[in-house]
Amino acid sequence: MLYAICPVRCQGLTPSPFPKVVLNSEEVGQAVAKGFFYVDRAPGDYVVVTSTEVERKASFVLEKGQTRYIRFGVGLGFFVGHVYPELVDEQVGLSEINDCKFTGQANQAEGAKK
Repeated sequence: MLYAICPVRCQGLTPSPFPKVVLNSEEVGQAVAKGFFYVDRAPGDYVVVTSTEVERKASFVLEKGQTRYIRFGVGLGFFVGHVYPELVDEQVGLSEINDCKFTGQANQAEGAKK
């Protein structure tokens, strides 16, 4: 399971529009300020990509039964904020997700904060 978290709106910066989150070439959601979503995937090697003016990536391995947390931060860009993915520890992910709203697909909402 992979949780994608965008916990903060960095000093009023927001990308415009919110960038798509791509996991191994498949669009799985958007990096929305103060939001989170999740996807359930098989074990394997993964690359998370976001792009605004530039493309940012984070790579990780997902083991069987493991839950990973990707935080999306916003940094300064020339025209819009750059959104970058960062793998964080479970404790950090669980803490930050509590301040976020679910932004995934409606059929996922039931299990969103289990």
